Amino acid sequence: MTLRCDVCRTRHAVVYQRHTGRRLCAECFANDILERVLQQIKKYKMIDPGDKIVIGLSGGKDSLTLFDIIAQIHDTSKIIAVTIIEGISEYNREEEIREAKRLTKIYGVEHIVVTLKDKLGYSVEEFMKLQENLESQISACTYCGMGRRRVLNSIARDLGADKVLTAHNLDDEVQTYIINVLRGDIARLVQVHPLNKVRNPRIVRKVKPLRKVYEYETTIYAYIKGFRLQDIECPYIELRPTLRAKVRELLEYMEWSYPGITMKILEFFDDILQPLVETYNRRTISLPLCELCGEPTSPGRRICKLCELIDRIKNQG
Repeated sequence: MTLRCDVCRTRHAVVYQRHTGRRLCAECFANDILERVLQQIKKYKMIDPGDKIVIGLSGGKDSLTLFDIIAQIHDTSKIIAVTIIEGISEYNREEEIREAKRLTKIYGVEHIVVTLKDKLGYSVEEFMKLQENLESQISACTYCGMGRRRVLNSIARDLGADKVLTAHNLDDEVQTYIINVLRGDIARLVQVHPLNKVRNPRIVRKVKPLRKVYEYETTIYAYIKGFRLQDIECPYIELRPTLRAKVRELLEYMEWSYPGITMKILEFFDDILQPLVETYNRRTISLPLCELCGEPTSPGRRICKLCELIDRIKNQG
C-alpha cells in the first residue's frame, strides 16, 4: 500500500521524518526544511534583505543544501559562494568542484575557488606530514577547521560582506556544545550561541541557518534535488578519530534510540545559555590582533593559534 503524505494528504510519502514521526512527500519535506531555516534566520536576525553574503560552498550535501535554500530566498546578486580546497588526496575531487560550479551557474551567483595551500602556504596534507616528527601532534581537523575559518573570514572581509554563512547542521551544533561542556570551556560555549556578538571589526559575523536541520535531512534534501554528492568521508576522521568523532558516534546512537533528542539538546542549550550570552554581550571585550598575521585572536594572546601551530611546524619544536 502506498502511503500518503501526512501534511498535504495528496502526494505519495517518500521520507520518514524520525524526529516527528511524520511521513512526507518530497515537496512537503523540502518546505519543512525551508521553514526551519527561515525560522532561525528570523529568530536570530541572521540575514537582512540588503545583506551582501558569502556562503562557504564545499560541494558536500550540507553546503549544497544551504546554498540552494539561500539562493531561493535572498537576492542572488548579493550572494558570493566560496569553495576552499583543503588539499587532501582522494577527498578533494574535481567532481565536487564541478557540482558547486554547476549550481552557482544555475542561480547566476559569483563563485570563488581557493586553496589552503595558496592562502596559508600549506595544505592539510602538508601540515600533517610536516608534524610527523613532533612528539605532540595536532589532528588534521584542527588545521583544517582553523585554516578554513581564517580564509573564509578574510575573503568575506575583503569583499565587504555583511555575513558569512556556513552549512553547520543540527548534529554539528550539538556536537560543538557538548565538546565545550566536556572541556569546561564557557567562553566557547557562548561563542557557539547564535546571539553571540562579534568582538572585532575584522571579523565578519558568521551565521548557521541549517542549525536546526538534521544531517540525514540534508542528505535527503540533496538527493531529492538531484545534486551529485561526494560519497567519500575525509580519511583523517577514520585514521585519527577526534573527540568530535566520538561525540558524534554517541549522539547518533542516542538519536536512533530516542528520536528527536538531538533537537531537544540544541533547544536546551540555546535557552539556558541565552542569559549568559546577553551578559557577555554587554561587556566590553576587545580582541587583540596577532603580531604575525594581523588577524584577531583570543584575549591575552600575542600570536593566534594558527600562527603558533605553523611556527611550531617550521621550527619543529
